[in-house]
This record gives sequence, C-alpha cells and structure tokens, in this order.
Amino acid sequence: MNVHLMGICGSGMSALAGWYSALGNTVTGCDESPSPEKVLSLGKLGITVERGHSPEHLSGIDRLVFSAAVSRENPELEGARKLGISTLRRSEALAELASSHKVVSIAGAHGKTTTTSMAGWIAQETGLDPTVFIGGNMDCWNGNFRAGGELAIVESDEFDRTFLRLSPSHAAVTSFALEHLECYGSPEALEWAFQSFLESVLPGGTVIVPVEKPGLGFWAERIGRKILTSGPGGDIDAKRGECSGWGERFILFGRRGFIPAPGLHNIRNAQVAVALSMACGIEPGEAMDALASWPGVSRRLEKIGELSQTIIVSDYAHHPDEMAAALSSVKKLADGPVTVVFQPHLPSRTSLLYREMGSALRIADSSYVLPIFKSREDSISGVNSDLICTAAHRSGADCNLIEMDQIETILKGANGGVLIFMGAGSIDRHARRILQEVSR
Repeated sequence: MNVHLMGICGSGMSALAGWYSALGNTVTGCDESPSPEKVLSLGKLGITVERGHSPEHLSGIDRLVFSAAVSRENPELEGARKLGISTLRRSEALAELASSHKVVSIAGAHGKTTTTSMAGWIAQETGLDPTVFIGGNMDCWNGNFRAGGELAIVESDEFDRTFLRLSPSHAAVTSFALEHLECYGSPEALEWAFQSFLESVLPGGTVIVPVEKPGLGFWAERIGRKILTSGPGGDIDAKRGECSGWGERFILFGRRGFIPAPGLHNIRNAQVAVALSMACGIEPGEAMDALASWPGVSRRLEKIGELSQTIIVSDYAHHPDEMAAALSSVKKLADGPVTVVFQPHLPSRTSLLYREMGSALRIADSSYVLPIFKSREDSISGVNSDLICTAAHRSGADCNLIEMDQIETILKGANGGVLIFMGAGSIDRHARRILQEVSR
C-alpha cells in the first residue's frame, strides 16, 4: 500500500510513518516546515518528504493520513477525497495500526514520553521485543518508533482525543493538568475524557492513576479493572535516594534502583514504567535493572554541549509544572548559576498560564523569554511574551524579553553553571545550530 502523510515531520506523524514503513508499505510525506533532522531520519527509512502541501503529491497514493494541524479545506486533502483516496486522521491511523497488538497505553499532561520510552526500554532489555510509539526521539531506535512484535507500548496523547480511540490491555495516566482545553472546552470535559480512556482498558487490565487524581479511575474500577495509584502515599511510591551525577537512586518495592536522569519527576516516571512492566509479566528487579541502562529521550534535560565551562541543556518543557520540575532538578545539581531561555508554545496556552510560567522562571537565577511559537494557532490579541516576563518580575525573577537572534550573545556570555534552552517549538533547532557555530 502507498501511504502519504501530511505533516509528516510532527512527532506523532513521523512515528506513524515509521510504523507504516515497518509493515512494508511505501511511505511518502509532506510538511509545511520540514526540519532537516527529521527529513534525514525519515530518509534513512526510504521515506521522501516534500515541502508544502499540494494535490500533486497524490499520484499513486492509496491512503492519506493527515495531522490535526491540517485544515479540512486544504487543497491536497480535498483532492484526495475527490479522487476517492482513503483519508484518516492521525488518531484514526494510530488506532488502526495498534488494533492488531496488545497495547500498553501511556497518557498524561507531563511525563508520558519519558515513561513510554522507559517502559519500552524495559520490555526490550527483558526480551519482549516491543513495538514502541513515542513522541520524542531516542538515538538507540533512530527516532521515535521501534519496530517489534505483538506487544505495543504507545504514547497516547489527549490532544484531538487521540487516546479515546485505543483499547489498551493496560494503561497509565502519569499526571493531570488543564491542557488542550481548546479540544475539550472545559476542565470537566477533559477529566471525563481521561476517565473514558481508562474505562476502555480491556478486562483483566491494570490502570495506573496519579495519587492526586484517583477519580480518573472511577469508571475503570466500576467495571473491575485493577487500579493502582502512583505518587506519595500511593500504591506505587518510590523513595528517593541520593543524587548520583546526572541521575537518581531510588527504592521501589523493596529494591534499589537507578535512572540516568535527574529529578524527582523522573523517579515518578520510572515507577510508573516499572509498574506497567509488572502488569506485562516482568519481574520488578529485572525492570529496575533494565532502567539503569536507559539511554534517555532527546530534549528531556538533554546535555547538548559545553561552552566556557557551562553545561548546555535542551528541554521540551512548555507547561509551568514541567518547567518547574526541570528547573528544580537542574538547580539541585548545578555547580553555578542556572540560566534558562524559554520559548512559550501556543497563544492559547500562554493566555491561560502566563502567570504560572512566570512563577516557574523564578527558580532559575536568570531567564530570557522568546516570542511565542504559534505552531498550529493564530495570534490572540493582547497575548504575547511580555505577559510572562511581567509575571516573572512580579514573582521576583530576573527575566528579560529577547529575540531569536540574541541567543548567540547569550551563549557567548555563558561562564559556568547550566544554560537551558526550554520549550516545545523551534528553540531546540536554533540553539543547536547556534551552539555549533559558536563552538567552532
């Protein structure tokens, strides 16, 4: 089958491309802003990527998959319908691909990519040969998809109601926060969606919910699923040990473990991954031994270089809770000042959470805020990065507004400590390029 993906360079879409390719399909794609790194990684799979959208891409195509960022009035999408080509939303394609597997599904506002990668790594290292679908890149898998067997460990996003199309054997919600209200309309509707997701777990399955939100498992428990709570005082509650370099030691189920990543939030991700592994039949000791060699996910407190005795880090955090967790972790480890360059993601998120974003930046010794990365959204009148900077000042932070072309000056001025480039937009790509140029 010839499959074409619109928006192929997105994290979920590129993973779908890998899955289709692994099944022997001929895969092509297009993207309005194809990143060179993603084009290169897809090219290694024999997948060509065109810039922009055009009906000319449809020649010989049997199926077209499109991301939620693609308008239904897009000429390429309309052309496919007129030609009678089968069209699927990203969520529909994922559900179809996963339907022939035993699915372990991980959702949540924060931590789902890391937890999915940890669970996938454990399954791989213990011989289960998993299929793994995640929203971040792992160098060991040459991207964000691992081709494997019947067991599929899948990151399941609540955006566009993707996770409601799956029927997992086991499922976990790593955390709950008011995200993607543009899809759901209200906090109550968002919470109902998570409850429905967990209620879809198959008979005999295990459901893991954050201890702060046990009600998410209400309907799953009503129909007999095994419910476990994760977090302080919950059924799954790892005890933190001492820091060990860029990592953490912990005790879980009476066993000692280690993860090569800093932060209490990563211990919590690890405990969920271990619990899900146990639901799949893996002994806890084996799971924790495997985690010690977990290679990490790109852009999750990832060290990307060193300059003038300053450690340069890239992190995907874009919600205030994620920002605070990442900055607190680095603050504990840093031998010197912590500086963050933050790129807000989406006008809608900024309008709701700019106060909390500003407060999170207070954890750093100094901070800089870039213009909002709009991605799939239009501008909102009166919503800009100045809101975050003003909120940061009010919380006592040292914060300044900058443009992308000022990153080079900040890098050249680095002198010890840790400099973090943070956000879910284009900041990582720019930071790596400028760091490479400055380091020459």
